[in-house]
Amino acid sequence: MDNPMKSSFWMLCILIDLWPYVEDNLTQLQCNLFSIGPGEYFRSLVAQQKTHLWTQRNLCDSPNDAHDRYISNHLFAQLVDRHCIDDRGPIKLFCDDFRPQNIIVDPTTLGIKAVLDLEFTTAMPSQFASEPPWWLSLAGPDSYLVRGLTLDHFVEAYMYEPRLDQFLAAMEQAEKTHPAAEHHKPLSRLMRESWRSKRFWFNYAARKPFDIDDIFNDCLKDGNASIESLDEETRAGLDAFVEAKMKQLKAYDTDCARHLESAG
Repeated sequence: MDNPMKSSFWMLCILIDLWPYVEDNLTQLQCNLFSIGPGEYFRSLVAQQKTHLWTQRNLCDSPNDAHDRYISNHLFAQLVDRHCIDDRGPIKLFCDDFRPQNIIVDPTTLGIKAVLDLEFTTAMPSQFASEPPWWLSLAGPDSYLVRGLTLDHFVEAYMYEPRLDQFLAAMEQAEKTHPAAEHHKPLSRLMRESWRSKRFWFNYAARKPFDIDDIFNDCLKDGNASIESLDEETRAGLDAFVEAKMKQLKAYDTDCARHLESAG
């Protein structure tokens, strides 16, 4: 069994190492808070993800890992224009943790009595609120990656798509009673479009920067996309990035070993 003190130590090392990145980006977010639209929101996320890519010293554990992360992050950035469906669209409240486990229901009437854990609620482009719910399989796609599984397990082995079809069929029945306002698409149609176009995965990757590489490679990458799909300047920066990440990793390991030794 892992030593909890040692695990806490390593987590502290990671947090300390990431703090300059967090501090800089908090300042940037505060400056842009009232002047951002959906397109700029995604471009800002992409910029933050690239900063994270360069800043976290222990993010890449080998030259091949650094090589692959660099390419997938830059290819993901090219998808913004494709998957940002309305650059003039509204910003809406969105709660990443809104799911059945956080809803209290009256066992007699089945009416909703309370909704819990709203601390993840924030203002985001409206397309996040019109994507299929990730919780239809009771666990998010990222939880499968943590267990060493692939996103194919989420979609196929745990039957996400049949559950999505069932969910949307029920929603369509409800929409017949309460139709969408004029010039607005029904939510069920927006969700189907999100899943079929893979915008669901784009949105999910945008919210899960630590898993962006796996999500991109498993669900978003075009078959022929490679380093040749990047511009000349980006391609030219690959070798320098790999070298920098290996130097960072060596320095990180040295610092952690020294701190661990001094901690006894």
